[in-house]
Amino acid sequence: MAAEAAAARRIETLDNGLRIIVEPMASARSATVSFYVGAGSQYERDELAGVSHMVEHCLFKGSEMHPSASDISIAIEGAGGYINAATDRELTVYYAKVPGPDWRTAVDVIVDMVYRPRFDRDELEKERLVILEELAQVEDSPYQLVAELLAEVMWRGTPMGRDIAGTPESVRSIPYEDTVAYWTSQYAPANALLSVAGDIDPDAVSSRVAELTAGWEQSSAEARLAVGLSDREDRVSLRIKQTEQSQVSIGLPGLTSRHPDRFALGLMTAMLGDGMSSRLFLKVREELGLAYDVGASLALYRDTGAIQVSMGVDPENVEQALAATLGELSRMRDGVTADELERIKRLTAGRMLMGMEDSRAVSAWNGGQSLLHGELRSVDEVYEDYQAVTLEDIERVASEYLCEEELRLAVVGPSGETERFESLLRF
Repeated sequence: MAAEAAAARRIETLDNGLRIIVEPMASARSATVSFYVGAGSQYERDELAGVSHMVEHCLFKGSEMHPSASDISIAIEGAGGYINAATDRELTVYYAKVPGPDWRTAVDVIVDMVYRPRFDRDELEKERLVILEELAQVEDSPYQLVAELLAEVMWRGTPMGRDIAGTPESVRSIPYEDTVAYWTSQYAPANALLSVAGDIDPDAVSSRVAELTAGWEQSSAEARLAVGLSDREDRVSLRIKQTEQSQVSIGLPGLTSRHPDRFALGLMTAMLGDGMSSRLFLKVREELGLAYDVGASLALYRDTGAIQVSMGVDPENVEQALAATLGELSRMRDGVTADELERIKRLTAGRMLMGMEDSRAVSAWNGGQSLLHGELRSVDEVYEDYQAVTLEDIERVASEYLCEEELRLAVVGPSGETERFESLLRF
């Protein structure tokens, strides 16, 4: 089935450098159009922190074919679909999902807003206020705030260590002219990729995209900035807030998104904290009753990566929960059983395969890989990489990446002392 899809998939590059990936899905009733751009916080100088996110907001305020924000939303929602965008550290993506017969509407709207935005000065000033409210919302959300604090303590002093949306100071001060100049630089056709999947005609999609972007000229985009881990001696970030729970997030340096050990480390992280049968869930929730939810995840970037464990607990139970969690991290280095490895392989593969039933997922799979790495691996290829992981691989990556001296910690809650938390970061 995947081989048939790969054969039907069309990949081409227009004369101006814009890449297009079109994948028809025989069973789909929808179509998703995703426009990926090499723009994100890792491309921003300190004085422009948050400009990628600001550009994203501005592109929804009107384009040549759809002059206002309401024109854009009505075009998509009037077809029964939805439209959204996301700015990340390494990319920005704009996407719309619509019923299959309305794919042309989605292509027209997404391409036009990315390629020919109006960039009205007054609308940009309104969006400054909206983004400031968005930043304030993070401050009022302990779950989001602890993630930002962990990123800061892991990558302090680099773009990876700050909020993707910037700071209130930077958002207020970014000039209109610099915002437009950033869009001109980063939103170059050779630095972008359009991924379309679902109930579509590849010939018609390619023809329409080429027609819409015929005047988009080649240009050079800025490269992303360097990233490095912060000092090991600065390992704890604590924010005192009057909350009912303390949000706790543990971090460890991981590896890059193309590292050959990423599949073994991914499975090891899933054993720790993915699902109700994971080690952390069974220990911290089921056995000790310390948290409603506890989980582990693996973040992979082109230049760095991180293993993260997060949970919300009663402030009086933070130390006990932290000790139990660190105990499970240490125990992982003792090895796992063949049954446990086989179970997590099935869980990981099953979720990946089931996710690819949706046109949005296929569009994202194709677009994200291709923009960031210049290659497109099939689901079957990735499945085989997971299946090839051995018990020895798990033991090796656990020993290499679960290191006491590399532990970082972020806590948001009503009490605590940095020095005390630092003393608890022990296996």
